[in-house]
Amino acid sequence: MRVVHPEGGGPLVTAAGLPDGRWLVIRDAGGLPPLPPGPPGGPFGFAIWLTCMVAGVTGVVVLVVRRLTKPLSLIEEAVTRIGPDGEPPVLPEEGPAEVRAAAAAINRLSARLKSAMDSRMRIVAGAAHDLRTPLTRMRLRAEFIPDDEERVQWLADLAELDRIADSAIRLVREEVEGGPEEVVRLDVLVEGVVAEVEEARCPVRLVDAEPASVRGRPLSLRRATRNLVVNAATHGGGARVAVRQDNGRALLLIEDDGPGIPEALMGQVFEPFFRVDPARHVKIPGAGLGLAIANEIISRHGGRLVLANRPGGGLLQQVELPAVTRDGAGG
Repeated sequence: MRVVHPEGGGPLVTAAGLPDGRWLVIRDAGGLPPLPPGPPGGPFGFAIWLTCMVAGVTGVVVLVVRRLTKPLSLIEEAVTRIGPDGEPPVLPEEGPAEVRAAAAAINRLSARLKSAMDSRMRIVAGAAHDLRTPLTRMRLRAEFIPDDEERVQWLADLAELDRIADSAIRLVREEVEGGPEEVVRLDVLVEGVVAEVEEARCPVRLVDAEPASVRGRPLSLRRATRNLVVNAATHGGGARVAVRQDNGRALLLIEDDGPGIPEALMGQVFEPFFRVDPARHVKIPGAGLGLAIANEIISRHGGRLVLANRPGGGLLQQVELPAVTRDGAGG
């Protein structure tokens, strides 16, 4: 086989001999295809072209990944926006299809959870309310028990059951009831509660009451304060109450000189019906819901309740709430 390159740049000619002595001639009419031109600017231009190509591909990948992961970030946002009441927020159903679908699913889940919780709370409240009818009948029958000592014991047990039912109803109401909030003078509210507890002949004393305002529901805050003050006055042998402001927080401090709470049980004090100190075998009177209700109310108001044993003996109950200025703005 012969390959002939004609002079003058003509077409390429290829000739191959056949067995019978003849020649097969192949003439390339167009020649070899020209190579594509490289990027202008030589190696430097090629580097710029490659950088632009990588940047473009990276941008497209980032946009695609953000679009695919947006539903996950939406879930994270919903979790971080859960309020003190434990209810997830209602998310706007807008944006790309994936985001709208994720927001709609989260909103449906929130609505079902709220409906289920409210339903169970109403069942508990209804059961506690229905307990009062047989308790009333039992109390009437207990009045006719001939033995004085046994009659007193029966009436005391029935009164305790009635307090438990009443406390359960109040706890459920605090869980499901809302209501408008307003600016409340915490020092004035605490002064009223201390005066009310004093009228009930419980040992309580208002040590200090600095002007402090918070935003919340007055009746709920009064209930929480009363529970804490009565807890100290009843179980701590007397309560010393103070209201102060510190770095944008309104503080309610309640001290007593009682036995305190064992450190091993400190994590259980806010559980409903926590009443018994196993280390001392002391049965605490009451329904055991006072601290649970107070903690629930304070949490719903964006604050926190902290209990600590005092170094010299006794218990310190400290309430921290976000303070507001006179115009209602946060402090």
